[in-house]
Amino acid sequence: MSNIQEIMKAIGKPTGNVYAPSEDTFLMIDALSALSLRGKIVLDLGTGSGILGLVCAEMGAQVTVADIEDSALTAAASAARKLNLTIQTTRSNIFSNIPGRFDIVLFNPPYLPSRGIMDSTVDGGSGGRELVNRFLDELPIHLNENGFAFLLVSSLTGPRAIIDEHQKLDFSVVLSRSLFFEELQVLSCKPRNLSGQRPDR
Repeated sequence: MSNIQEIMKAIGKPTGNVYAPSEDTFLMIDALSALSLRGKIVLDLGTGSGILGLVCAEMGAQVTVADIEDSALTAAASAARKLNLTIQTTRSNIFSNIPGRFDIVLFNPPYLPSRGIMDSTVDGGSGGRELVNRFLDELPIHLNENGFAFLLVSSLTGPRAIIDEHQKLDFSVVLSRSLFFEELQVLSCKPRNLSGQRPDR
């Protein structure tokens, strides 16, 4: 598995509007550790510090990291250079500027329900699901055949409601972790396509 300490050292302490690695991040890393990523085409959406994309690159994946914040992309690119890893960076609001398809898409979104939260790195909008719903609506056309996504959700955002709202996708819980005020889950998401045909644009 990846040398997380070296990656954390390369990232340093994120500044500005960049999400720092936390419990949710490390749960996603634990989920990734069970995968064989060599040669896989991976998108780390809403990359924040870049840590998930950097872990995937170290595991041999071809990685694109995307974020709406230029500061996040600059930080991720800087860490990649320190680690002698190759990643592509793209400024994008969810999938707005993402071409092509991927084998794996990672999304650790802001998910706290809005109650006057001013920090966009954790504010998930109404019910905490606004960005999650946008992501899941657009996901299928960005996946290769047999592709899937890892999505981080919290009990605060109602995972059951997310699953019920997106009947065209299959979900399974990959990993979960209970904290003192919430339960975090990594969901695997892929198109439910009974015809066996890949969704088109």
